[in-house]
Amino acid sequence: MTPSWLEVHASYINEFHSSTNDKLTFKPGSLDSAALLKVPIIPADTLEDSSVVTLKIVVSLDEDIGKNEDSDPRFGVSDGVSFIGFERVDKTNHDDYSPCFGVEGTSGNSLHVTKKINSNSPTPYIYNGQFVITLKLNERWGSCSQAHDGGFEQTAAYNKRLLQRKGLTLEVYKDDESEQVGIKFIGVTMIYHS
Repeated sequence: MTPSWLEVHASYINEFHSSTNDKLTFKPGSLDSAALLKVPIIPADTLEDSSVVTLKIVVSLDEDIGKNEDSDPRFGVSDGVSFIGFERVDKTNHDDYSPCFGVEGTSGNSLHVTKKINSNSPTPYIYNGQFVITLKLNERWGSCSQAHDGGFEQTAAYNKRLLQRKGLTLEVYKDDESEQVGIKFIGVTMIYHS
């Protein structure tokens, strides 16, 4: 999903954005935990709630924003009500937080976070903008990993179970109203286990 693809196919995109061929940039806005974009990935009534589904989300962010600006985006999926995913912290937060950690909450114009998972396990790392999220929806489990700079992996066990029959939407939020987020691309792969 390139910046131009996201602009065309997103069901929602935050008004405080600009785009080039290489990057979709979200600027500071007026709402904490604001929704940045939402992209439907599985229509309603396609899956059963008991379907065994694994989602792999590959993200490339603008490294300069994450190294020099406040930028803590949250990537994940929702069923229109509940959200599960991961927050990726910027370089300024890596002394206090894990490079990425699980979040769950209620989807909307802003994300109402009800739980942060494994957020207080800092580890030294060099910030780069590429990472991979894996979500096993039937197991309520996920991981976030970075292969570069010696590698890093964080896991999360979620309380929320998504109602897959309602459909699934890729959603991106930011943590604070003053943050900026630069997205180069997002790739989503769904593995359906029959």
